[in-house]
Amino acid sequence: MIELFVFLVVTGCIVAWWQLMLGRQTARRAAGQVCGNHGLQLLDDTVSLSSLTWNRKAANAPLQVNYGFEFAINGAKRRSGVVTIGFPSSLSVMLELEEGRLIENLKTH
Repeated sequence: MIELFVFLVVTGCIVAWWQLMLGRQTARRAAGQVCGNHGLQLLDDTVSLSSLTWNRKAANAPLQVNYGFEFAINGAKRRSGVVTIGFPSSLSVMLELEEGRLIENLKTH
């Protein structure tokens, strides 16, 4: 019985890790798209998991995974941004610009 429990826990951890890696790829594509739309340069290797949150008020996406990233303005000024993936059905990108925050909601497939 303990072997079954350990197997289920290990399998659950592997599936969670795999889903987070797929989410990172989605976050990289979304951040690249928004940065490209605004003439900014995404610094690719900076996309990383920053937090997991449970949002009870969001009926369509109660689990939210945030991936932080950095981008460059004119190749010199580094800024930060966050891609929020709400499972199962929301995707938004927030950029910290000098003028303030830019938030874009993207469609998920």
